[in-house]
Parts: sequence; C-alpha cells; structure tokens
Amino acid sequence: MPQVAKSAMMHLYEGNPNNLTKKEIYKRKKNEEKLKVSSNNLNPPSWLEPGAKKNFKRIVELMEPTGILSDVDVDILAVYCDTYYDYLSYKRKIRKTGNLIEGKVNPLIREKRNAAAALTKYANMLGLTPSARASLAIHLDDESDDDDDF
Repeated sequence: MPQVAKSAMMHLYEGNPNNLTKKEIYKRKKNEEKLKVSSNNLNPPSWLEPGAKKNFKRIVELMEPTGILSDVDVDILAVYCDTYYDYLSYKRKIRKTGNLIEGKVNPLIREKRNAAAALTKYANMLGLTPSARASLAIHLDDESDDDDDF
C-alpha cells in the first residue's frame, strides 16, 4: 500500500526519512504555501439537518484556534456532522426498539456501528481525535527553528 504524501515540514520533523535534498524540501514547502486555502467561509451547507448544523458550528468554533480547518474542508466536515446526526438517530431508535427484535439482533445496531466507523475515519481526517492532534503536534514547538535549515 503506498504511503500518504507528507508535507515538507513533516519530512523535517521526522528527520527526513526519504532523504530529500534541501532544494527538494524547499521546493515542496513553497508549493504547499501556494496551495494554502482560506478559512473565511466555514459555514454549514444548507442541506444539513438543524442538529448537524449546530454540531458543525460547534466544531468550527472549537477548532478555530488550531487553524487546521479551511474552506475546502466544509464538505467533509458536513458529512462528518451528518453521519454523527445519523449515529445519534440510530442510538435513539435502538433505545426505543431494544437490542433484540423477535429474538434477533436489531439491524440498527449494524447501522450504528457502520456510522461509528465512518465517524472515526472522518474525525481522523479532520484532526478531531486526540491521536490525530497528537500526530500534528509532535514537533509543533520546533516549527520556528526549522526555518533556519533553508
């Protein structure tokens, strides 16, 4: 399975495991700066349910100081919030109908588990889990020192 692309800063943080030259790292860093996206329009899409919109706004507010989310993340964050809303809906329905229906496992339990798995995937992509944030923060304090390498 191919490795996920890493930013120039991640290469430096990890001790440059791919043995990129300083010129290659500098070029990658400049290209990454060109691809930087604004975060001025982090608004929930109109198709989200009211409860999902509320969660969307809460997450944007909580994540604002990190600068992780940008305008291009709106759709994936909306899907995360929509899936979370579905997860809560399954949970409420299971509470009403019970874990067993006619002696068999309630099929909503499978749906709830699928939603939970999707939530975990989206949360990791968005930096919403402790481990995702920890991997981003490993060398965050060293960021200002790395400019000297160029």
